Amino acid sequence: MPTESNYIVSCDGGNGGVNAVLAKANGGYKSHYEPSVRAVATGQTLGIAGELEYEYVDWYSNRYVTGDDVIRVTRRGLERHMGANRYGEEFHRFLVAVACAKLGIKEGTVNISLFAPPGLFNDVKQEIVTGFSDSVTIKLKGDKKPRTWIYDTINVYPEGVGAAACFMLDDSGKPQENDAFDGEVVILDAGAYTLDALKMTNGSFNPETLGEATWQNAGVHTHIREPLLRKIHEKGSDFTVVTVDDVDQVIRRGLSGGDYKLKIAGHEFNLEPLCKVLFERYADWVSNNICDGIFGGFNGIKSVILVGGGAVMIEKKLQHLYPGKILDRSKYATTKKLHPADMNAVGGLRITLSKQGQFA
Repeated sequence: MPTESNYIVSCDGGNGGVNAVLAKANGGYKSHYEPSVRAVATGQTLGIAGELEYEYVDWYSNRYVTGDDVIRVTRRGLERHMGANRYGEEFHRFLVAVACAKLGIKEGTVNISLFAPPGLFNDVKQEIVTGFSDSVTIKLKGDKKPRTWIYDTINVYPEGVGAAACFMLDDSGKPQENDAFDGEVVILDAGAYTLDALKMTNGSFNPETLGEATWQNAGVHTHIREPLLRKIHEKGSDFTVVTVDDVDQVIRRGLSGGDYKLKIAGHEFNLEPLCKVLFERYADWVSNNICDGIFGGFNGIKSVILVGGGAVMIEKKLQHLYPGKILDRSKYATTKKLHPADMNAVGGLRITLSKQGQFA
């Protein structure tokens, strides 16, 4: 795939998880996901059989274990950076660099697409561009030498725009004709920290509404992960070591395969009943405050598109509350195979390919 950059990447490096995709030379893309958490690691070994094997990352004089490995390797000093001040900062850059490295980037130039909540977009866009303008040096376990690259093109989009692009463009960036964005459409993006709502008219959004499109502390972390963690800690002293990362892992495993069991210190706790209650309660909160409070019960709105990691948690209840309004992603060829948590990242990649005119 001839491009000005050596690589094309789109990365939704969110408060809760990192979704990243890399364009393949022969078409299609390679994807990567891991939770947005890290912990300091030593990487030391005794050189004997039976040792715990894990991956680590060397990042500017520090060594970290990342993602789901943090609760498998160490529960000390777990580090996250959530909130409005994270965009373009060191931890944000670290998450994106780890994703790029794990997607196979070793050196050269990268055309990168990144995202920010729409309500914060105007405030943090330049911070992101400035933060990602420096060169990257990172080393994965097993690398003989550090990987180095620069982001020679930095695209920043409001969250939701990438999701919209998934309906409008195919994997090669070729425009698609469908009725998904005819008339008034609302995109609800339920992330870990924020809940975003982006209203579009005939496929275009009004930038004047960006400042009122994000609700901070209104995402999955506040409404589901933290309440669930509090209930777990009440089970007894053995459960007090459980972290929000354990909870996040169980939720993801439960949503994908139905296994909601948390195992700790020989105990087993089925979180499914609690999760179901919290999912429904969060859907009610979204309905009361956003769907009804802001959008008047979606009267006059043709359809609502749910995206983000929290979408599958609230979708069933919102379908019941607003019959015929929640768009069925499976009815569209360009989105039927996409998970709602991946849509911003995939859409960002499609936008870049569309700009370059590289149609299959």
